[in-house]
Amino acid sequence: MNDADEMNNHLLFYKFSMINEILDQRNKKQNPEMKSITKGQGRLIVFLKRKDKISTRELSEILNISVTSLNETLNKLEQKNFIRKVPSKKDKRVLLVELTEEGRGIEFKDHKDIDIFDSLSKEEKENLNDYLNRLILNIHDKFRKEEPEKYEKIIKNRKEIFERYFKDDKHHEEWVKLITCK
Repeated sequence: MNDADEMNNHLLFYKFSMINEILDQRNKKQNPEMKSITKGQGRLIVFLKRKDKISTRELSEILNISVTSLNETLNKLEQKNFIRKVPSKKDKRVLLVELTEEGRGIEFKDHKDIDIFDSLSKEEKENLNDYLNRLILNIHDKFRKEEPEKYEKIIKNRKEIFERYFKDDKHHEEWVKLITCK
């Protein structure tokens, strides 16, 4: 890679980071009730709204975070009375996570900045989507090459969990494609 390519890579990475930061700040401004909820906590609540009573192990695999990090987030949500952990009826050693009424009552408003893409033509949007897909596939390929056993295990486990819990979801096939990168 030459110096110009490396400089472009740095600039693009910085711009993606800047867009993410700006959108995150605007989202919190547009949804003031979300200021007390971190991005990770919100991601977890959104997932549990789709399917709760799921084990902590499965949640960590689906969300691709360590059980330790997940438990830290769950403990904070539990302190806010948004979730509770209940023992599984099948195996008391397994904790299932479910939303409380208060947790179910949290509303995530649609992001008002979704119109940022209106400045692009239909063709530009399609191209951007293709470029982003290539970037995602490239990141997955790097991970697959660096740690093939771990990568395959994660993909297999995620797919099995999605099959078990979301096979009737109308977006099931799209989710499976997304998690398996196919």
